Amino acid sequence: MKTMHEILMTAAPTQVTRCKIAMLEIAHGHWAAAASTLEDAAYESEPGEWALDCMQMRDFCLMMDMVKSHGIKGIQNAAITEVDRLWM
Repeated sequence: MKTMHEILMTAAPTQVTRCKIAMLEIAHGHWAAAASTLEDAAYESEPGEWALDCMQMRDFCLMMDMVKSHGIKGIQNAAITEVDRLWM
């Protein structure tokens, strides 16, 4: 997974502002807002590696939001749920 700085440096000119906003949201601990911003950036960009990097960072931000809200147990419970979903 690339860092947010790497994502910013490889962003298309139309997505640079959105990446900067996401960096600030991450820096201030607003994980859910950063995830939403990155998702919007990925959906509005051309399909490819950059969009995939944004979605991976979005997933990381969502996990960090769970940790912020529920502690490490939030991630452990989510992992069990995802595994259970695969077996269904």
